[in-house]
Amino acid sequence: MKCFYAAALALVAAGPAVAATLVADGLNQPVFLTAPAGDSRLFVVEKGGRIQVLANGSKTQWLDLSGQVDTAGERGLLGLAFDPGFASNRRFYVDYIDKTTLNTVVASYTVKPDGQVDLASARTIITVPQPGFSNHKAGWIGFSAADPGQLYIATGDGGSGNDPLNNAQNLTSNLGKLLRITPQAGGGYTVPANNPFVGAPGNDEIWAYGLRNPYRNSFDRLTGDLWIGDVGQSAREEVNFASAAAGLGRGANYGWRVREGSIATPGINDPTPPNLTNPVYDYDRSQGGSIIGGYVYRGGADAGLQGRYVFGDFVSGRIWALQGGTATALASPFSGFQLTSFGEGGDGALYAVGFNSSNGWVYQLAAAVPEPTPALLLGMGLLALSLRRWHRS
Repeated sequence: MKCFYAAALALVAAGPAVAATLVADGLNQPVFLTAPAGDSRLFVVEKGGRIQVLANGSKTQWLDLSGQVDTAGERGLLGLAFDPGFASNRRFYVDYIDKTTLNTVVASYTVKPDGQVDLASARTIITVPQPGFSNHKAGWIGFSAADPGQLYIATGDGGSGNDPLNNAQNLTSNLGKLLRITPQAGGGYTVPANNPFVGAPGNDEIWAYGLRNPYRNSFDRLTGDLWIGDVGQSAREEVNFASAAAGLGRGANYGWRVREGSIATPGINDPTPPNLTNPVYDYDRSQGGSIIGGYVYRGGADAGLQGRYVFGDFVSGRIWALQGGTATALASPFSGFQLTSFGEGGDGALYAVGFNSSNGWVYQLAAAVPEPTPALLLGMGLLALSLRRWHRS
């Protein structure tokens, strides 16, 4: 039996391997990918202000907002979300930094019956004022199947280092927050009555706070749970989690600028609030320097990645699969470019997006069958031998 357990552990410790299939290249600084539910097309957001559609092996420009998007530093066209009723109302939303005001703008557009975007349909949903710094603009927007009709908007703390304006803990600022609003078809929004600061001190739009730069987040398409990848300052990168069953983190304080991941923020001596929500996972700078939040893998029947939260790091290029508080390092199939985002197709397939100074790529990710290396073959042989002996005993 000891041989049996040793062989089994040897196989488990190897972790899931990842196969990456090139879907497209020739993109210009791609920073996000998504698709409407059930749609076979892939919509790729480019930082410069364009959205490309990948379909049937071809790439087609679908929307060009480059004339109104500022791209300095971490500014740009940063987010895209399709309305839950897109199949009938043909409405979608974008998040970008406006070239004239340098503020965050979330706007809606509709698609004409011929599939082209109706540029005249543009409606501003919400504007979030930004300070003059060019970093920490977040940009993710999304809808949850567990919370129909409500648009979630992630905002960074507005920039510079150590949140000098203390926006993230300031409940009268919409920066460093997760906002939750009900967008209106004609533009603008209403605030859901059950938002945590309705009728209490704090901006009504705020759903959760204490975030530094929650650049990439996701809702689990099966459970509705919320996952937040919040980029750290100089010490820790963190993953935050909010269960749909427990209210999707309503009113949660994730700690910035008082806390960076699971530790006190170096150099900050603010009093520690009593109501902090700790990350479910964080890592130090030996592993990377800028987390790229990902998705819980729901892309197929294979057991290798199924149900695991897959995320990565912009600086190191590493990727991990998180389950039960333990992150397993995956053999990264990427080299020569920086990972900028993960994305989901309309069928739940998982994709990775990245670029370098001359090119941008999209890869589809899936669990891979490991090559029969000598170590693996030895482990399999020991396992088979142990099972045979166990069966005889």
